[in-house]
Amino acid sequence: MTITQQEKKYLQIAMPAALEGVLMILLCNVDLIMVGVLGTSAIAAVSIFTQPRMMILCLARSLASAVTLIAAKFFGMDLKDKASEILKQTLFVGAILLGIIHAGFFVYLDKILLWMGAQVEYLPLAMEYAQLAVVAVYFTSLTAILQAVMIGFGDTKSVLLTNVQGNILNVILNALLIFGLDLGVKGAAIGTVAGTFYTLAYTVKILHGNKIFASGSFLPTKKYFKDFLPIFGGVFSEQGFERVGMVLYTRMVAELGVVPYAIHSICMNFCDFYYSFSGGLGKAGMVLAGQSVGKKNFDDWKNYLEVGMKFGLIFSVAAFVFIFVFRTEILSLYSNDAEIFALGSLIMIIVAAVSLPEAYALIGAGILRGSGRTSQVAIYSLVSIAILRPIITYIFISVLELGLLGAWIALAIDQSLRAKISWTLINNLQKSKNAEKIIFQDTSVE
Repeated sequence: MTITQQEKKYLQIAMPAALEGVLMILLCNVDLIMVGVLGTSAIAAVSIFTQPRMMILCLARSLASAVTLIAAKFFGMDLKDKASEILKQTLFVGAILLGIIHAGFFVYLDKILLWMGAQVEYLPLAMEYAQLAVVAVYFTSLTAILQAVMIGFGDTKSVLLTNVQGNILNVILNALLIFGLDLGVKGAAIGTVAGTFYTLAYTVKILHGNKIFASGSFLPTKKYFKDFLPIFGGVFSEQGFERVGMVLYTRMVAELGVVPYAIHSICMNFCDFYYSFSGGLGKAGMVLAGQSVGKKNFDDWKNYLEVGMKFGLIFSVAAFVFIFVFRTEILSLYSNDAEIFALGSLIMIIVAAVSLPEAYALIGAGILRGSGRTSQVAIYSLVSIAILRPIITYIFISVLELGLLGAWIALAIDQSLRAKISWTLINNLQKSKNAEKIIFQDTSVE
């Protein structure tokens, strides 16, 4: 099969980002497997912090996504210095806001975990882990902002190498602290803090070597807020709606009990493998669409649209076949508990089936963001994730009494709906009589 120039460039950006996502989840799953040796309560205690962590990261990832979008457009315009200035000012604002938010979470951590559905029987373990893990999330938040400009320039390879190194250190330290020093879940948290700090420090080193901090001021200007806030607002709304939906969803699942929640955590952790891989495809679509907008090249925009659809289908079919065929072997990596196996095997079939809409939802959202349609993504995210998914989940769990199976059916419906909406919006945009004018009208980041 002959690979076109556009496909080659797409894969050069997509594959490091996709592989980074997979390797990061792999290393996180190694963590979960190590913690799993400590028992089902330990799995639940560590897993219950996932949604609070994602809530905290919502602001950081929104700031980072906005920086990536702007950096991609500046890259297309050949104005890298302006992207560097945006990064420095965003880092200044983000470090202060994120510091305040992390401090608030630390103070009210026990109440937050209980609100998330933590059971009293494993709350002390959850607190032991989460109090240190909050520090790690702050390091991760700053790293996300710093790496955003690298992604916007298409340098996903450096991001891959840096993040994987930090997580390998995390896993090694976890093994030593959990088993060698017998520190339990606290050892897992200490390893995470060390790994995330390494990633942050190494990212700063790379950016300093590339003279990213050489020009411009860290202090934000009025023009910065004028250019940045509209883009950030759309991304943050989308991220916020997703977090609200996921928090409500996870809380309903957590209330099913320790064993169902442990099964859910295992299946969700493995589901995150392909979700993260697809996130890399979505990043490539966002970056290349943004660069095409910066260049005002409509042919490039259409070509990368087709490339994204093609590789989304190829990788999704492969993921479905792999997960469906090896679902029993996958579960056995996490637990040999017969109670977990019975329901877990059924849930893994849904994990396999959701691969296709999941990938197309992420790729479509990435292209829309890169094309300046962040508000559209925010609106349908509000409807699908924050409103419909919790309602459907409640109906399946409480009204139809389908338990954990119902929760996963609700997830599949949500992913399918988002995939359908995103690609309908893209097709309508592409077929519009004034498509070029609409897509290229927003280059205000100059």
